[in-house]
Amino acid sequence: MAPSAFVLPLMLLLFQSPGDGRTFSQAPAREVKRLYWELNQTTEIWVQLIPESPDGKPPLVSLVFQALFPGPAERDPYSGLPKWPRGAPARLAVRAEPLPLTLIRELSLQLVIDGKTLDLTGPGSRYRNLPCLVYSEDCAPYAVEAELEPSILRSLITAHAVRGQALGFPIELKAADQKALSDFATRVGVSGDEAPRK
Repeated sequence: MAPSAFVLPLMLLLFQSPGDGRTFSQAPAREVKRLYWELNQTTEIWVQLIPESPDGKPPLVSLVFQALFPGPAERDPYSGLPKWPRGAPARLAVRAEPLPLTLIRELSLQLVIDGKTLDLTGPGSRYRNLPCLVYSEDCAPYAVEAELEPSILRSLITAHAVRGQALGFPIELKAADQKALSDFATRVGVSGDEAPRK
């Protein structure tokens, strides 16, 4: 294999940081995962949802809910592996990303929680557009990441109906999505009724 074949994977690895855990540890949708970034001394916990379209069309986007816990991880005395972090996260966010072969319509994320609209990418909201993974002249933002208050996460879990729009496509969360968010909220310490972590 030519030396240049190693350059792209190495560059991608060097530019990865907390918030990119899902690219290293693939998991089924609705499964809560974690990754300890040794170099950054930060634990990342996330869950990916693939919300359905209210009109029955195939899903086109995913929502990735993330929590970051800076600081050295406490280690399991027997295995030496990092334990789940304790306390509330330093940062809570949600990413709207297109599924493969999806061309986005716009860089936006709005949620309608029991009829009340919450524009996470509107004026005054804390969000950022995410650049493409490998820079080129044609590179353009492909996703959005919005800061999330714990109260919003809790309202998503307890709502009777959650719809909205992500990257220009209509979305709807099902009961199984809300259950996954409840598991995520418990793991990151913002559910209000956390069970002891192991």
